[in-house]
Amino acid sequence: MPYPYNEKASARAVDAEVAAAKAKAAREHKLLIVDLGGKWCGDCRVLYGTMQLPEVKRFVRDHYVVVTVDVGRFDKNLQVPAACGITKRLEGVPALLILDPKTNKLLDAGHVAALADAGQMTPQALADWLAQRTS
Repeated sequence: MPYPYNEKASARAVDAEVAAAKAKAAREHKLLIVDLGGKWCGDCRVLYGTMQLPEVKRFVRDHYVVVTVDVGRFDKNLQVPAACGITKRLEGVPALLILDPKTNKLLDAGHVAALADAGQMTPQALADWLAQRTS
């Protein structure tokens, strides 16, 4: 299982990564996924690994730009969800912020932690969930 979250990245570096991903998404006319999680979270690692499967990765690449953000044990890099209006404790991880990079509007408000049980989802269920956000 991959370990996609950089625990050592400073808040400044994380903010720069998110800004770069947002700019890339805007240039490419795609949505932005900010994947909030941590190395300790099995569901986070399963979600990331599932998004790397060839049949899912192709869809994600065609519709999204993805950036991962380590939130520690809900105590790091919380400025990222706060910038989207999420100031309460995250309900779980992985938490996906799906943003329109042109307006910075959170498109999945109310569903941010919908994939917190990603380990129980099939690749098709994940792809279906992501596809609903692109329409």
